[in-house]
Amino acid sequence: MFNRSKREPGSSTPSERPARHSRGWGDVRRHLQETDSLRVLDFGLTSPANINYLTSLGHSVYMANIVQDATRPEWLKPAEDGAPATTDLDANFDVERFIAANLDFSGRDFDVILLWDTANYLPSSMVPALFARLREVLRPEGRLLAFFHGKLTGPETAFSRYQLSDSDDLVVLDGGEFPVRQVYQTRQVERFLEGFSNVRFFLGKDNVREVIAVR
Repeated sequence: MFNRSKREPGSSTPSERPARHSRGWGDVRRHLQETDSLRVLDFGLTSPANINYLTSLGHSVYMANIVQDATRPEWLKPAEDGAPATTDLDANFDVERFIAANLDFSGRDFDVILLWDTANYLPSSMVPALFARLREVLRPEGRLLAFFHGKLTGPETAFSRYQLSDSDDLVVLDGGEFPVRQVYQTRQVERFLEGFSNVRFFLGKDNVREVIAVR
């Protein structure tokens, strides 16, 4: 299991917020219940509840928490020709080095990827490369579930850990203090998902667009 999802030292136990109804999760949940022995990649803080739920259905689970890792200054590109280095992650993020270090799955591929709203919290230069990499490791007919916030600020934009349930509702837990870095419009999301055979959008009441993309 990939465990890139440890909380920073001194951080508190995630607190629970109101459950979130998710049509996208409902669709993926039924697929998980109807299909045997899938390999699932779940983004976010390590969740024993998610591990237990998915393994109880007979699936294997792998995890990655790249939002936390992407905030570290080590991913800034070094300055060239003696120019002063910028600390702007969006403008100076070393995408290739980050992907090599954090999205190397040792030859594994996946049937289901639960990306959640990860993309909104990453440096914008990283996002197209993230989706390209996930398409590479998603098996044919595999499914990717992603959420996209429609606002930069507001209570609904707080970084969250989505805990799976046996219904269309997700338990929402605090995931840490990470701001939404970028809001993406539908056309932008469609470009991220070029090369997938089928893409479906669902709009939630909280101004979050859910997307299921099939490879």
